[in-house]
Order: sequence, then structure tokens, then C-alpha cells
Amino acid sequence: SESHRASVVVFHIPGDLLEWDGFTDMINDITLLWLLGMKLVIVAGCTNFIDRRLADDNSGELPPGSMRHRIRITDSETLRVIKEEAGFVRFEIERQLARALRQGSLNAGGVSLNGNVVSGNFFSAQPFGVVDGVDYQYTGVIRRVEAEKIRAAHDSNDVVLLTSLGMSPSGEAFNVNSESLAAGVASALNADKIVFFSKYGAILENKKSDEMIMSLRVPELRNFLEFNDVKLQGKGFAMIGSEDRKESLEPAVDDMLIKLAWSHQVLQNGVKRAHIVPPWNGALLQELYTQDGSGTLINRDVYEGIRHATVEDVAGIYELTEPLVREGILVNRSKNQIEKDVNSYYIYTRDSLVLACAQLKRYESSSEIGCLVVSKKFRGSGKGDAMLAYLERVSLMSGGTSVFVLSTQTMQFFVERGFQKVTVESLPPSRRVNYDVKRNSKIYMKKISDQREIDAEELLWDR
Repeated sequence: SESHRASVVVFHIPGDLLEWDGFTDMINDITLLWLLGMKLVIVAGCTNFIDRRLADDNSGELPPGSMRHRIRITDSETLRVIKEEAGFVRFEIERQLARALRQGSLNAGGVSLNGNVVSGNFFSAQPFGVVDGVDYQYTGVIRRVEAEKIRAAHDSNDVVLLTSLGMSPSGEAFNVNSESLAAGVASALNADKIVFFSKYGAILENKKSDEMIMSLRVPELRNFLEFNDVKLQGKGFAMIGSEDRKESLEPAVDDMLIKLAWSHQVLQNGVKRAHIVPPWNGALLQELYTQDGSGTLINRDVYEGIRHATVEDVAGIYELTEPLVREGILVNRSKNQIEKDVNSYYIYTRDSLVLACAQLKRYESSSEIGCLVVSKKFRGSGKGDAMLAYLERVSLMSGGTSVFVLSTQTMQFFVERGFQKVTVESLPPSRRVNYDVKRNSKIYMKKISDQREIDAEELLWDR
């Protein structure tokens, strides 16, 4: 739990989950995270309650023209309904959190957190306006998130609870899309995580392998959204293709695409991770505290700037490694030798400068990581961890089951990252025959099994 303690996490709870049988268990899981020291913001939606009320008032159907491109047109009567339903949702979640906190404190031996559930003007809103000739009236978008007020509440160990109702500086109320609100708050707080609950759970599947896709990185997500014609409207609403496409999508697909779109935006804004999690009992804890997870994890592209080396990079690699060769830390590598093996090198660049480099040599079912060097100016900034994790992913994707390193002086770096000391006999046969007995390098090996395992390890260095 230490890897998450003091983390800022924003949760989005769709209104339909309040009527779900497992809602109490889900709140218990959220409260446990509170007890474990996380700083929480909960954004609650109420779309299902609003739709039901409006349908009841209009003989079973939503009033004509109430939605355009997924955006609700909020007239004064609809706003009154939203105020009532948002109030109900806020009360129910606050009631359940208070119950779970008392119960959790008792189970923890009576230790009290002295925290409360607080609501209030933690964000302001402004009108969505007139778009394509349509006046959206009291539909709004975020104007400003009061990030310092939220942090002050967190310092008092309070949970911040928000609904989709936002006030303008002049006192008018506006209906803000709850998913866009969650994304906006997470971005303003530079949160560690945003968690979207979805009753459909993880539904992404690899058609080639028939396996569930449990994790994505931003570049993969961007391509996926473009392929499915998913866009975020500039003022804060997600759109999927044409107006009539929503009717042709299964609800689970529609729900997932919208949440992925908001996940992409918050990661672009600096939030570290996004999770789309089923609300089942224990699913949240499984997602955050196990390698297998329970939902879909989306990570920032922490590997931006890492690429295969080319002949043009040989001089930069040599300049980076030569001082360590002189100190005896690295085996001597001439420029000619680096050029000859350049296809096995990877580099981390910024503004055409080589900031870090490493070499990956593949053997039977294992890969050797060597020549891992970071420029002095950038040591301690996570570049070495990024290079190591990147090469672990490359090895895994090429069918490798382990990676190993040979070191005479930097062993502790690798031990702290899950490598274990092994004997020469553990090396792949084709590498064992070339082992330099005179240099007497220590050998450290690490098993690699899946992408989520590497994702989990990033928690130790991407903070």
C-alpha cells in the first residue's frame, strides 16, 4: 500500500451504480483506500435519474430535442430536475461513505481518521452556449477548478464529493457533464490516477489472441480512438462519429469509448494513470494492488524519446559511455564496434542530444541488457528506469521470458528493480560460452511475464 499512500485519486461514479446491488461493497473499497492514506475526490453522475424523471414527465419519452450530439439541452425545468437528482445522489454517497468510514475505523481498532466528506464550490462553471444554432441554455462546462481548496480539504483528511452542478461567479447554476468534470478536476490537481467505474468492466479484446486487453499506452490509445472516430469536442464533450452512430453501438462499447476518450485527455494533461474498473466487490483493490488487475489500465507514454539507435547516433553513444570505460565500469567499446552493433542499441534523446543509452542482445529465451548509461545531468530523473522498463517490454514482446545483466559495480541498481543474483550456469548457452572469467562480472537475472507487471513496477519510479 506504500506505493499509493498520499496519492491523489479522482473517482467517477456513474449514477446507475447507486441502484446496483453491489454499490455498498464498492463504497467500502473506496473507503479502505481513504483509510490507507489516499487523497480522494469523488465525482458523481446522475444521468439515469435525470432521464427517468424527464421520461416520467413526458409520457415515457425524453422531451423532443433534449439531446444534441450527446449533449443535454438543459432548460429551466430540466435544471430543476437535475438539482433535485444531484442532491439525492450526493446525499446517498455521503451517507454510504460515512457508514463505511465508521465501520472501517472500528475494524482498524477504533482509530479515527477525523476526516469528513465535504462538498461545496470546488469548481465554477460557464454556459456551453449556442452551437450550430442550438442554444444549450443551462448546460455548462468547467470554468475553473479550485485546486487549492481541494488540496486544503485533503490536508484535513477530507474526501471531496462533487456532482455535475456548477455555479457561475454570478450565481447561476449549470449542468456539467460528470465525466468531463472528473477529467478536469484530475487535470487541475495533476492527480496520480483517475478511476472511471463502469458496470460493463473490461471489454477490450485482442482479436488475434482472443485475450482481454488489460493495459494500453497513450500512443496505442490514440490510434484506437482515431480508428473508432472518437473525438473530444473543444468545450468538453466526447463524440463518436456521426450523430446517429450512438444508436448503432452497444451500450458497453459506447460507454468504454467515452471513458477512453476522457482517459486520453487527462493523461495528455499530466495525470499519471487512468483506470476503467468494474464496480464488483474487491475489483478496485485488485486493480490497484495486484499485477493482474481487474479492469483496463492506461499509462502515459513515459517512453517518449526512446528509439532504436542509428549510425548517426554512434558519436553520441561513444561520448556518453567513454568516461565509464575509463573508470573500468564498462567494457571498452570503440566507435567502430558501436557502429557495427548499432542495431542492438537504444537511445533516449531530447533536442537531438543522447541523454541515455542501452544495448539489448537477444539469446535463446532471454535478453541481455548492457551498456545502460544516463548522462550525469539527468541521473535521478527516471531516465534509467524508463530505459530499463522499455527494454524489458521489447524483450517480452519478442518472446523473451527473462532479462539479465552483467555488472561489476552497479549491481544495487538492478537488485532494487527486481533482479536476482544467479550463477554462470543460468546464462543462455550461447552467452555462457562467451562469459569473461577474468572480468568476473556478477550476473543478475529477472523474470518477465506480462505488460501489467512492468506497469506495476513503474509506480516505484514514475512519481
